Amino acid sequence: GDSLTEEQDEELDSGALKLLKRALKAGKSFLMDDELAVLNRALDAVGGATQRILKSATDEDELELEAQETSASGENIVDLSWHPTRNMLAVAQLDGVVTLYHVESASWDARVLEHSKQVDIGSIEWGKFTGDTLAVACRTGIFLWKVPQKNKEPVLQEILKHPSNAGFTQVCWNADGSLLAAFAKGSKSVIVFDAIFSRSTELQSSYKLSSLHWSPTGEYLFVITESGVSLMWETLTWKRETWEVAAGGCGWSSDGRCLLVGLRNSALLYPYIFQDCPPSIDAQISSPALGFAEKELFSLDRSTSAIVGGKIQDVAWDPSGSRVAVTYRTSAIDSHQAGTAKLVAIFSVAWQPFLIFTRSGLLRGPPNAGVPRKLAFASNFKHGALLSVAWSSGLISFYPFYLKDPKAP
Repeated sequence: GDSLTEEQDEELDSGALKLLKRALKAGKSFLMDDELAVLNRALDAVGGATQRILKSATDEDELELEAQETSASGENIVDLSWHPTRNMLAVAQLDGVVTLYHVESASWDARVLEHSKQVDIGSIEWGKFTGDTLAVACRTGIFLWKVPQKNKEPVLQEILKHPSNAGFTQVCWNADGSLLAAFAKGSKSVIVFDAIFSRSTELQSSYKLSSLHWSPTGEYLFVITESGVSLMWETLTWKRETWEVAAGGCGWSSDGRCLLVGLRNSALLYPYIFQDCPPSIDAQISSPALGFAEKELFSLDRSTSAIVGGKIQDVAWDPSGSRVAVTYRTSAIDSHQAGTAKLVAIFSVAWQPFLIFTRSGLLRGPPNAGVPRKLAFASNFKHGALLSVAWSSGLISFYPFYLKDPKAP
């Protein structure tokens, strides 16, 4: 386990990130962890003997970084989305309200995005190069909100409707903000909206859809279905391939050249490398599958234990390409119940001489945080990678990874 000691070797700037606990108003209780202070306290607490033990630990060992925080009650977070250029996090709630958190000032924006018809939110996502536009997929359509940089009120620009007036489960933008892809729960087609010319088209399939994953460069649209296959469209000619892959979760590298796919009900992750340029869909598995089998790990005094590894659920890959975060589901082992694990697994990524994923640590939420529901890496964190985790209790935690050269391949 090299998480804690590795992070100590990386750049630590105690003034770079100060996340304070703030609440927008009564009834909206999100608590933020000053994760850097927690990290520094943990590093300070590591004595010489323990330090030597950590440095000599094998890759099989895992370290847990535990955030100290009080808990909030009530599962109320639906989705998270980081602004592409500003350190601002949009948070969608079960009551149909979207709130905005400013990381640098550690404060909630007084403005909220709400509308009487914006109900049952499925997902949210900021568009790139769209003039600060946030897309909100919900029961009545896709709400496009323009959020001005200063204190001007957000403007609801448009509500995009499903051709059959169904509600939308998920929406995602392409790389330049010219297209949105979305689908309705239980449907077999992807609706692609042209944001510039206000028109839409349907990408038909024979399978009920589960989730959409546009590559960061916009060249490919990967679609996970409820069946035993996945669909891959290239977006130059909209040619489609059907992959005999029952995917559960996936994450794209920021250059769009690698898609890390977790098999459904499996502890295996496969890295698909795209060899050629579009319209080719020449994806090859160029390195061994990443195994994440269940294993019971104990604390140093063996008083507590946790199941590490299991069936992959969500995968998030940070924009610098250096970290992958994974949530997973475990089986019932001894006293441990089956279900989503309370830990988030972190993998470090090496690109040279070839692509290698290494388990580097575990993240535990605050006490009584529950289980992780949503993972999102900041789009514009200059010091490395910044992961936000929404927990089932209604908490959001931030975990910074300080890297010497975060943009190095």
